[in-house]
Amino acid sequence: MKIRKTGKQRISFVIVLLFLTLIGTGCGEAGQSKDPAQTSRTDTASKAGLMSHGYFFEEEGIVASSKEHFMYSDWEPVGFDYICMDPTCSHLHEKCSARTVQGEQSMLKDFSLIYQDRLIILHTYFILEINQVSETVQEWNHVYQTDVYEADLDGSNRRKVASFLGAIGSPTMSHDAVLMEGKLYFGGPSKELERIESDAQGQWLKFEVWIDDGIYCLDLNDYTVKTFAVTKNKEVKEEEGYQYDFYEYDGMIYGMISNFQGGDAIWYRIDPGSGVCEEILRFDSGAPWFGGAIGDKVYYFYMDSQETLYVRDLAAEAEEREFMTVTAEGMLAMPFVLDGRLLLVKDYCLEEGNHMAEYTVLDPEGKVLDTIRYDDYITFLDVVGNKIIYFKRKSGLESEIWWAAKEDLEDLLEKGVQIGPTNGATLDTLRN
Repeated sequence: MKIRKTGKQRISFVIVLLFLTLIGTGCGEAGQSKDPAQTSRTDTASKAGLMSHGYFFEEEGIVASSKEHFMYSDWEPVGFDYICMDPTCSHLHEKCSARTVQGEQSMLKDFSLIYQDRLIILHTYFILEINQVSETVQEWNHVYQTDVYEADLDGSNRRKVASFLGAIGSPTMSHDAVLMEGKLYFGGPSKELERIESDAQGQWLKFEVWIDDGIYCLDLNDYTVKTFAVTKNKEVKEEEGYQYDFYEYDGMIYGMISNFQGGDAIWYRIDPGSGVCEEILRFDSGAPWFGGAIGDKVYYFYMDSQETLYVRDLAAEAEEREFMTVTAEGMLAMPFVLDGRLLLVKDYCLEEGNHMAEYTVLDPEGKVLDTIRYDDYITFLDVVGNKIIYFKRKSGLESEIWWAAKEDLEDLLEKGVQIGPTNGATLDTLRN
C-alpha cells in the first residue's frame, strides 16, 4: 500500500461551468424574463482578496502558487516572477525563498498571500495513524494540520506563527478562499478515516471513507482560528467527494459545503462583524449550484433544469421562485453579480472564428436594465476591489483569465489585461 500525499482532487463549480459552457459549437437564442424577486441591496464588493484556480487575487497584486513555488505579479503590467530576490538563484534548491514548505507528510496544497507587507504561507500536511483492526481490515486515519508561516515579502525569514487542526479542501479549484477585514475564510477536512477490507491475498474487497470537516476563519492579525460548521463522521462514497466554495456579497461571507455527485449540500452565511455563522439552506439531494446573492436574496440553478435561474428571499422566508429562463441552447442560467445587478447570458456563439457572448443586465427584481455584447466568448469569475476577473475563450476548450476595471465592463475586449492560464500553477515552468 502507498500512503497518499495529496487529497482527492474535486471538480469545482467553475471548472464544471467552464466545461459545460465551452463544449458547444453552435449559437444560442435569446432568453425571457419570469417571476422577479422582491427586495434589493447593493453589492459592496468589500472583500480584500479571493483565491481561485491557483491564484490569490488581492487589491494590490496577485500571488500564484504551485506545488513547489510561490510567484507574484502586479496588476499592471502583469508579469509573474518567483518570490525570490536573489538574481543568481535557480529556484530549484530547498533554500530558495520562493519554495513552498516541503516535507514527507506534505499534501502539496501550500498557498500564500500578502497581508500588511508580510507574506503569509499556509502549509498543509497530515499525520497518519494505521490501525490493524483484524487480519483483513485496516483503518487509516489521516489527521490534517495547517501550519501558518509569516515571512518577508521575498519569502525569506520565515517564522511559524500558528498551527491548527484542519486543511483547505483545494487551493487550485474555484472560490477556494476569501480574505475580508484581515480574516481568511476557507473550508476543508480535519480528519479522514479510511477502512480497507482485503481478502487473504491482499486484494481490496471493500473501501469506506468518513471525514470530519468544517469552515475555518484565520485572523491574520493575531493568527487565531475559529472553526464553524463542524461535521463529524460524514460518510463519503469512494467515487464522490466534497468541495468547499466561498464568496462575499454585501459584506457577508457565503460558504458552501457540497457534494454535487451525491447531490447533498449545506449553505452557510457568516457575518464577519458579529462572527455568527448561520445555516441558510440545506439540500439532502439534488442540490442546486450557487449563483450569487444580493441582500437577502440568493440565486441558483439546478443541473436538471439548467436553463432556469431561481431566487429565494431569506429574510422573508420565502419559497424559491423562477427568476429567469435562458433559452440559448446548452447554456447555464449562471448569473454574475456586480454592484447589485445580475448579468445573465442571453445569446452566445462558440463557432471557431466567430466567438461572441451577449448578456442581459437585470436588477434584483428581474427588470432588464441593459444588454452587453462581446465579440468574444466571455464568462465571469469574481470581483476584487474595482477589478472584474473574467475568462476569455482562447481556442478549443482553452480559456485564459483576464481582468478589467469595473467601469470598463462594456469594453473588456479593448481595455482588458491578460493575467494568465486558467490554472495559475502552470506558470511555474520549473515545477517537476
